[in-house]
Formats: sequence, structure tokens, C-alpha cells
Amino acid sequence: MALPELMTVDIGGTPIAIRDTETGKTSGKPCLVLLHGLGGSSQTWAFQFRALAEEFRIIAWDMPGYGASGGFVRENPTVEHYAHTLSAVLDTIGAVRAHIVGQSVAALIGAAYAAEYPDQSLSYTFCQGLTGLAGLPDAERAEQRRSRLETFRDMGAERFAEERGRKVLGPNTMPMVAELAVTIMKRAPVDAMCQAVEMMAQTDFFALAPRIHCPSLVIAGSEDPASPVATGEAARAALGEGQMEIIDGAGHYGCMENPAAFNALLSGFAGAIGSGPPAAIRRL
Repeated sequence: MALPELMTVDIGGTPIAIRDTETGKTSGKPCLVLLHGLGGSSQTWAFQFRALAEEFRIIAWDMPGYGASGGFVRENPTVEHYAHTLSAVLDTIGAVRAHIVGQSVAALIGAAYAAEYPDQSLSYTFCQGLTGLAGLPDAERAEQRRSRLETFRDMGAERFAEERGRKVLGPNTMPMVAELAVTIMKRAPVDAMCQAVEMMAQTDFFALAPRIHCPSLVIAGSEDPASPVATGEAARAALGEGQMEIIDGAGHYGCMENPAAFNALLSGFAGAIGSGPPAAIRRL
């Protein structure tokens, strides 16, 4: 199907833009909630909307401050602020229980949601995720925060996308897909990216993981410089019993670079919830 049109949901006076395959309908399909990362938008998930809509009700937001979504009033929102906003959105549109997929920095938002709302989380997917900075030694945490904020403010979204964004894509990414990914990155608002960095600086995935009790999946790309396979392995270990899948050749945007493999993973994992323990680590 085509990418659903954006609609806005009012959350405490702030508009949050979403794409929903079942606006105004109730098919009874399980909900698959897709959360984009720091340089993304709801358009990041175009290939998932097209391939998985027959099986799932798919919902993707423009993260607060991105696209058509209003931003947080507070300067430094915590990961819990993002998770509570997501919960309010899903409650408003009647998607109370869902499979939660967080890509890149949004893996932290997904983790916070699964930890804070266990009864609403059918599963959690750590998709080429970042683990936050709060668990680092103070000096290293401060330096990484400073460096990231300085980079975004000095370079701006367009230059960052061209000079840094292309480097996180896998070497075999089709040129058309690379251009789409970079175009989406260029539209990311610098202020919203900086808010996401501030959130990341306050968050430690490894403190959230023990509170997540739903089935979990970790997706890694073998050529991902932003979230290497070792990061995925550490995330899987922190989550306890869970499944890990490695997409060979994929950089940081496996959902765009190799959507066939990525979609098969999500479909197989979410469709098998409740059917027994998954396999350990596989390479596709």
C-alpha cells in the first residue's frame, strides 16, 4: 500500500503527527508501532508500510519536534517524556497493545515504553539501537554529549546528512535508497535532534533492560558503524532471553537498505509471539 497520509493527534495541546494504516477502522490486526531515530521521520518506514500492512496495523509517528509534530516545551525532555507521549498517542487512537520497534536512538524510547507500560507491550525490538550515555563515566558522558550537540549545531541537518549520514549506510545500499535516506535526514530539525541527544545523555539502556519482560528481538547490521554488532549482542544479553538477528551487509538503516530481510524478521518475530522461545542468534 502507499504511505498513509499524516494525521495529527492532540496530546495536551501539542500536535503529534502519525501515519496509521487503519485510521477510522478496526480490523483486529496486531499493532506494530515503528519509532524512527535521530535523523528520521515516519517516512523512514515506507518499505514496512508497503509490505506488512496486510498482517499488521502499522503506526509510525514523527517524533516530537520532527516533521509535523510539535516539540516538547521543556528544554531537556527525558526518555520517560517520550514514552508517556507515545502512550498517550496510542491510547487516543485505540492502539492499546502493540509490538514496539525502536530504531537507533528510538530504541531507548521503545525500551522506556516497554518498561513503563508492560501490559501494553506485546514485544520490544531493539533495532540497530543506541544504548545511551548515562552509564558512561562522567567525563566521557560529558564529552560525548558536547561533541554531538556541537556537531549538529555547527553542521546543520543538510551538511550532517551529506557528510556523516551517508557514512552510516552499508556499502551495498542501492543509490535510490541512499538518496531517500539522506533526503529524510536533511529534513530533521536541529533543535529536535539536540533534544534527542539531551535525552540520550540522561538515559542508560542497561538500566531499563531488566524492567522489560515482554518478548524481545535485537536487529543488527553487519556493517553498521553507529550501532555495531557488539552493541546488539550487549543489548540482547541485557534483555535476557531473546532473539538476535544480523542482516549481512546492512548499515544503520537496515529497514531501508534491505527491507525484504528486515520485514521478514519483524513478521516472523511478531507473528510467533506466544509460540515458544525463539532461536538465539542468526545471520541473514
